[in-house]
Amino acid sequence: MPYIAKEILCRKCLDAALPEGELIDYLDSYVSQLPDDIRAGEETYLARLSLCAGCEYRSDATCCLCGCYCQARAAKKALRCPIPKAPKWIEQTEGEQT
Repeated sequence: MPYIAKEILCRKCLDAALPEGELIDYLDSYVSQLPDDIRAGEETYLARLSLCAGCEYRSDATCCLCGCYCQARAAKKALRCPIPKAPKWIEQTEGEQT
């Protein structure tokens, strides 16, 4: 069965659609609606966000390397940090509960 989550708006549309200050709430809502089989464990998610927070490639809530919102990328267990050859975090493995 295909996965259908809440639509995530592009940065340009989001800037026009959301008043300033609501981006984090919007992303939290998006992340909370991801199915369990796609969403990283809470500890993994928070550890990833912590690494993203101090990253030189981060601008506000966006990764400048891939264009993803950091929260949306960090929340998906199958994704990794997009820094070539030296990602700050990698995919969450099967059976990993964190």
